[in-house]
Amino acid sequence: MFKENQERIMDHYLKGEDPDNPDVFMKDLHDIFANTKKMVINMAEERGIDISDAASQEVPEVDPEEYVVYRLAYTYCKEAHVFIKALENSEITDEIREDFEDLTWYHTLIAAKTGRLVSGFIDDFLDEELQAMEEEGTIRVIQKGITLSSEALHHMLNELPEHLYVISDLIAFLKKLEKQLSTDIRQRALQNKA
Repeated sequence: MFKENQERIMDHYLKGEDPDNPDVFMKDLHDIFANTKKMVINMAEERGIDISDAASQEVPEVDPEEYVVYRLAYTYCKEAHVFIKALENSEITDEIREDFEDLTWYHTLIAAKTGRLVSGFIDDFLDEELQAMEEEGTIRVIQKGITLSSEALHHMLNELPEHLYVISDLIAFLKKLEKQLSTDIRQRALQNKA
């Protein structure tokens, strides 16, 4: 898995693409799910499990944009990405290097895990107990990402006062996302996209 991820990142660089770009990241996520589906089909065939009937059953799809929690996470990801790119074009000092790395890593992870969270809302394959455990674990990962990103941004604020407004906006997005996670993860968004 790690090797495949590193190869995917290298392939993006060779194509002149930014692997941290949210659109590139979401395409990678789509490809990963498509490959996972193929692997599951192959494993079922190898074990003599007939899934032909399962393939004909209609599987409901979740549009993550329907949920406030995902919109907040995705908007944060896009805004953080712009900030990260701006910082890459300047000197990353030793004082903020670790914070920068945390911010870079978690901005996409938060969006991806939030997408996973909302996709599980209609997962009929897990019983209620397993679904609750999956949901709780995913929320904990998102919350950890929010905490570490928020800490990084607060430290960066002290070191990069010229980015006060951008950093403050990112911190505000994380607070909104954290609040949404603790109040109503299933809240539907209004028809207009945020």
